[in-house]
Amino acid sequence: MVFKKTDRDLCINRNNHQKPTFHPLGDFLNPALALLGQGLKKSPIGQKLDFANHPYLCKGLYKYE
Repeated sequence: MVFKKTDRDLCINRNNHQKPTFHPLGDFLNPALALLGQGLKKSPIGQKLDFANHPYLCKGLYKYE
């Protein structure tokens, strides 16, 4: 069995000078990333994460003095 290398990119579909569309995940990820970006813009600047209330998140972290 012989495989031929092609110059076509199977992940990107370009038709009529449109922006590239990544299939099949692109249709799902673009709106999800847009919503995530909106959520990050609405979050307070300088918001601090408090890990003291969630010790399971700090498992494996050690304080060296």
